[in-house]
Amino acid sequence: MSLEKYIQRRDFQIIIIVGFLISLLLLAQYGPFLAYGVPGITIHEVYQNKPEVKSVTILGSYGDWISIEYYGTAHKEVVNQVYRDWWGREVDVALSVTVKIKIETSDLALSGYLTTIETPPFLLNETLKEYIFKNMTVQAYAYGFKLTTSWSGSAQVNVLTEKSWGWAPPGTPSTTDLIKDVVRDFLIPDFNRKYLTSAKILLSIDAPTLARDKAYELRPDYLGVAGMWLADYVVEGYVPGTAAELLPQSKGTAVKLYRDKTLTSPCWAPDYDTSMGKPLLTPDIVYWLDHFAPPSAWWSISIVNLGCQLVYDETRPHPNYLCWAWEKQGAKTAPTVAQWFRVDLLFKTTKDWKVPKIPDYELPPEVKEKMIIVIPKEPENVAPPVTPPPVTPTLIIPWREIMYMMLVFFGGLTAVIIVYYAVKGKWGEVKVK
Repeated sequence: MSLEKYIQRRDFQIIIIVGFLISLLLLAQYGPFLAYGVPGITIHEVYQNKPEVKSVTILGSYGDWISIEYYGTAHKEVVNQVYRDWWGREVDVALSVTVKIKIETSDLALSGYLTTIETPPFLLNETLKEYIFKNMTVQAYAYGFKLTTSWSGSAQVNVLTEKSWGWAPPGTPSTTDLIKDVVRDFLIPDFNRKYLTSAKILLSIDAPTLARDKAYELRPDYLGVAGMWLADYVVEGYVPGTAAELLPQSKGTAVKLYRDKTLTSPCWAPDYDTSMGKPLLTPDIVYWLDHFAPPSAWWSISIVNLGCQLVYDETRPHPNYLCWAWEKQGAKTAPTVAQWFRVDLLFKTTKDWKVPKIPDYELPPEVKEKMIIVIPKEPENVAPPVTPPPVTPTLIIPWREIMYMMLVFFGGLTAVIIVYYAVKGKWGEVKVK
C-alpha cells in the first residue's frame, strides 16, 4: 500500500495523533525544551587585562569571547656556508591560535525554605464600625545556581615556504625536520609566553526574575536579596601546563553585592546564625525590608588565570606537530571552573483584616494601645540600586503550557474523530442493509 493511501486511512491518522500526544508527554518529562541559562542572572561586561586588554559586552545568561588570536612566524634554514647556491634547505612556518573563554549559568535550583518571621498584628485603622488590622510576614528561601567558566583553543600550523636545492651532504636535516624544529623551538614557546587569560566579569542578579515561580505562589508585596555565598568550587582539566583559577574559590565566602555598576556602593545584608545559615531577621528588617534587601544588585567574579599551553608532539600529522597540554596529559576536558552560588531571597507579604465593632466585645484600652504599633525610624541606607541593572529578558518559552494546550486541543480532536467514525462505521462508509 502506498504512503498516500496510508495517510488517507482514518485509523492511521488517529495513530499519528496519539503518537504525537505521547511524544509531547515524553518531551515534557525529559526536558529538551528547558530554557537555556538562569533567568535573573545576567552577565554584562568582561574586562580582560591579559594577554590582551579589552572589554567585551555579553548581556545574557551565557556567552563567550575570543581571549587571544595569536599569529607567529619563524624561519629556519641550513645552507652551504661557503657558497649558498651549492645546496640548502629552508622553511618559513606560521602558527595560528585562537583561544576562547565561555561563561554560562545553569542548574537553577530551589534549595528550600529557611525561616519565617511574623510581626504581631497591629492596628492599622479604626472606624465607627470596625477595626482594621495588618499582618506582616517575611519568608526566606535559598536558591542555587552554577556559573561555569571554560577554556577552548584551536591551533593550526601552516608552511609558508619550503625549499630544497642542490646535493646536500648526508645527515643534513630535511625540510620536515626543519619544520619540526621551528614548531618545537620557536613557535610553541612564543605562544606559551602569552597563553594565560585574566579578567574581571561584571554580573547582576534580579530577585523577582530569579524567584518568579515562588513569587507566583506567595504573591509577595516585596521581594529582595538577603545575601549570596559560594557554595562549591570545582576545577576540571587542571593538569601540568594548564591554569584554572577563579575568585571567589573558598567555600562559604560571601559575595559582595553592590547598588551601582562601578561596585563602589555595597548593599546591606542581614546577619546569619552561622556561615550560610538562616538569616537573623528582626522586626526592624521586616518593616523596612525594601531598604535592606535589594530587588536587584551588581556583583563580579575574577579570572585569576585560565589557559592551556601547547606542547610538541611529533606523532601528529604533518605539519601540525603540536597538541594542547590537557590532551597530552590525558585530561577528559579542557580547563574549566564551576562555581556554585547560593542566594537567599526574602519574600514580604502583608494582609489586612477587619474586625467588626461589637460593644460587648470592645477591646480593652490597654490592648488597643499595644496594638497601635510604632514603626521604627526609617533607616538611612536604602537598597534600591543607584544604577539599576537592566533586566535582560531570557528567552523562556512556556513549553509546558503550550503542550498542555496542544494536549487539550488534539485530545478533543481525537475524541471527536473517534466518536464520528464509531457512529459512521468501522473506519469505512455507512453500511446500508
